[in-house]
Amino acid sequence: MKRGLLVFSPLQVAGTRLILAGAVLLPWVLKYSFFKPNDPADSDKKILEKSDYLWLFASGVLGNAIPAFLFSYAGRLIPSGLSGILNAFTPLFTLFFSAFLFREKFTREGAIGVFMGIVGAVFLFGPSLLSYGQPINLLGASLPLLAALLYGLNINIIKHKLSHLPGMVKTAYPFVSVGIIYAVILSQTNYFDAWNQYPGGLFEEGFGFFDDGKISANSAFFYMFLLGFMGSAVSMIIFNWVIKYVSSLVASTNTFIIPVTAVFWGFADNESLSWNIYVGMFFLLAAVFLIIRPKKS
Repeated sequence: MKRGLLVFSPLQVAGTRLILAGAVLLPWVLKYSFFKPNDPADSDKKILEKSDYLWLFASGVLGNAIPAFLFSYAGRLIPSGLSGILNAFTPLFTLFFSAFLFREKFTREGAIGVFMGIVGAVFLFGPSLLSYGQPINLLGASLPLLAALLYGLNINIIKHKLSHLPGMVKTAYPFVSVGIIYAVILSQTNYFDAWNQYPGGLFEEGFGFFDDGKISANSAFFYMFLLGFMGSAVSMIIFNWVIKYVSSLVASTNTFIIPVTAVFWGFADNESLSWNIYVGMFFLLAAVFLIIRPKKS
């Protein structure tokens, strides 16, 4: 996302990410829409009911289309550390919606784990905010928080409204539907002008992931392809497989792993690891352990 924003606008980064993810997953939409099951006994069986299409579309909009834009736009207004802290509120919102909308029970350990995860995110990213030296943009801060709320709602939709569907259906249909919407939106922008403004071959400026200097449109597009393919399509396939077997709160703990992963990317970029990073990672991993550990019989 960081590399894509060097060339494209937040709307274009979010749109390209979802269009490419939808393109990768399009074969599964075609399969489940136009081809009958292989088992003759199921030849007349409908995989998708009318209500399923509605929930799949809602999942695409709430869990992908809107948050992708919110995080991309927030990247222009607030430091990434603040986005990391606010994104850690996803399990809290997941817990709220699962308890009050879907009546899913949660444990005391789960609630403590959510609190510890938020504390860990504050430790991890807090010092970078203190060194930011500028007033925090309230609009920018509200965007990741809204995205975290939508993530929490979407996790519960997948768990409670779409659990009966095959994993590839829950992944492919939302991405393809919002990808089509974004394709229409981006067609009304100056999207292809980027190749004239940022000419050059693929990695002509170097392959480094973290250089903030000159970058070609081809390179930025490649990084957005990685974002759409690995960061959206593949990761959501794995997520939809996991959520079949665990509660919505447990599934949401992937949000606590994201900052830990980001630390290792920063280490690869020669960033120093200060004491607060170790403390933050301890709290985050402890939170995941508390939430996912099996109950005693």
